[in-house]
Amino acid sequence: MKRIKWLGIVLVMMLSACAHVTEQKKLEHLEAKQKLFMKALRWKSYETAASVIRYRNPARQLAPIDGLSKITVTSYDLIGSAPNVEDGTIVAQALFGYIQNETGRVYQIKHTQVWWFDEELKQWFLDSDMPDFKLD
Repeated sequence: MKRIKWLGIVLVMMLSACAHVTEQKKLEHLEAKQKLFMKALRWKSYETAASVIRYRNPARQLAPIDGLSKITVTSYDLIGSAPNVEDGTIVAQALFGYIQNETGRVYQIKHTQVWWFDEELKQWFLDSDMPDFKLD
């Protein structure tokens, strides 16, 4: 009887450890996807950045990205994130520094990012538009 009790305790501990590892892996994947998005904007790989965006509402359409060639992102920083338990998303705040290529003006913009996890594809996607850069 004692062996069954100990086996049960060990099994519960192992399952909780596995759940923690799985959740940690999920968060690591999110961090990698966030970096991919921000680096893609930084290096003018706009199609790559757009590939990270997948709206949960299929009726939403991504705004044209061709105007982004008028700016150069000079910096990005993830300044905070918090889980939204109600809908299973993570809301992050990123700060982008950028230059308007024609005028040379320097700007900063805060971008609110809503990330969601597609259980079927086992991937994170951005459910937000591109940052609202001043293009002219």
